[in-house]
Amino acid sequence: MIISKEKYWKRVRKEEQSKNSFLIYLDEVCLRSDQGHKVKLSEQLADEILREWSADGKIIAIKNSFFTKFCFSATDTTEKEREVIINRLVEYGNCDPICYIASEPKKLHLKQENLYNPLIDWAEEFFSIKLNRATGLLFIEQPSLNSGIIKKYLEKCDNFHLSAIHELTKSLGSLFTCLALYKKVISPENAWEVANVEDNFRIEVWGKVEEETQKKIVDFDHFKYLVKILKMI
Repeated sequence: MIISKEKYWKRVRKEEQSKNSFLIYLDEVCLRSDQGHKVKLSEQLADEILREWSADGKIIAIKNSFFTKFCFSATDTTEKEREVIINRLVEYGNCDPICYIASEPKKLHLKQENLYNPLIDWAEEFFSIKLNRATGLLFIEQPSLNSGIIKKYLEKCDNFHLSAIHELTKSLGSLFTCLALYKKVISPENAWEVANVEDNFRIEVWGKVEEETQKKIVDFDHFKYLVKILKMI
């Protein structure tokens, strides 16, 4: 846990504790999370944290750096918070947007069909579940058994993997698209296309809006950082 507001250390180093499990040291002091836990990291993540804590600046800015913020949050996740995250992800699965295909215009319908259907087929096979599909935005109930199966899978994830899945699901708006990316069934580019098919179609028809374009750039940059996390945990 860091209490000082000003950077006081001269050297940052990583130290291996076991196979691919590293701690970070600020001089001789072990880096701890906001809740005082030792932050145990893969080597790749340790290298990113080392880079962030080697940078100049106030401690609050360093703690808000992307990888540090993610790792501290994952490390401090409690059992109660895990349950909340898992239940939230299950809810995404119960109303996942890839199960809803626009009835019109026809061009959008076909685009969504081509992008969504392979993901639905994969999710059904991966979880051994049935996903009901709808045309339009009217809510469609999913089989009641699905929730328990998805929940059981997510409960096996450690805090770092669960946090990554949660953040990517929020970024993509779809649990099943996220999990297909997580399991390397689709590429990050394909996942982002699935998540933005409606926006891209609207831009194709009506043109770009400057404010939306800037927000999309920020969102995509955040998504790319999350994809990096996947490769490091």
